[in-house]
Amino acid sequence: MKNLIETTTLKRKWIESTLFPQCDFFRLKKGTGKELQGKSLYCLFYDPSFITRASFQRAMHLLGGQFYQTENASQSFPVTEANHIDNVVAILHSLRMDAVVIRSNESNVMSEAASADLIPVISGGGIYDHPTQSLADLYTLQLERGAIDGSHVAIVGRVEHRNVNALIIGLSLFQDITISVFSLSGAINPEILTLASERGIKFREVNSMDEIKNADVIYLNAPRTQSHANLLRSRGIPTININQEFMDSLDDKAIVMNPIQRSGDFSIEVVDNRLAFYRQSENALIVRMAVLVDILS
Repeated sequence: MKNLIETTTLKRKWIESTLFPQCDFFRLKKGTGKELQGKSLYCLFYDPSFITRASFQRAMHLLGGQFYQTENASQSFPVTEANHIDNVVAILHSLRMDAVVIRSNESNVMSEAASADLIPVISGGGIYDHPTQSLADLYTLQLERGAIDGSHVAIVGRVEHRNVNALIIGLSLFQDITISVFSLSGAINPEILTLASERGIKFREVNSMDEIKNADVIYLNAPRTQSHANLLRSRGIPTININQEFMDSLDDKAIVMNPIQRSGDFSIEVVDNRLAFYRQSENALIVRMAVLVDILS
């Protein structure tokens, strides 16, 4: 790959033959720590992030490269949005940066940055997509379940979100996938729904946690903010409680995933090895190491 800006460009063959083996290599700590020695990565984040930014930076460090960052680029540049992103990429190129990770909720920013064709561009999360999060989630499913084909994934929470879009597109590369949707906010993007359905994903809408107890994977995706979560509750949207009773209702091999750091949006009231949150965040680090090596080495 030269750039990674859209989940729709991913191919199953590359994921299984190139990415996952490289991830396994790094997961087993077989790297030298010098794979990207002398290389530099700039994290250009116009919107805040914790896990994505931290994992890219840590990945670069573990590979022996250097990273630089702008946590809120709108405070560092004379414009408040990612305007003239091609110019910003050209500046980073002139500073001899080897690649840039961009996070922005402005439309078309990733494609415009890549069109400069100066240094590799990696999406750190756009308004509708998050390709490296999709890869991290797929790798987590592969490790935890042993296979992605045949999975029944229940998506719970905010479903009109980049994490969900990217996950669905990623899952659509595999066979015999069922997705149950328990929406607390919004609806799945119609274009994503159409694409995934054409690729064979079976969708069903549910209205309670009781209806997803037969799922292999519970994918929690938080409301926008804590105040948004409180607003939903004021409108009668239920609080999701991941308690012992709920965990007991799941299959012994089921897992619960959450791509976002906890902020009170879901009530986690139990300790259970099937809660894969921290393994999932570690997998995000490993996946981003593999992506950086693929693009920069």
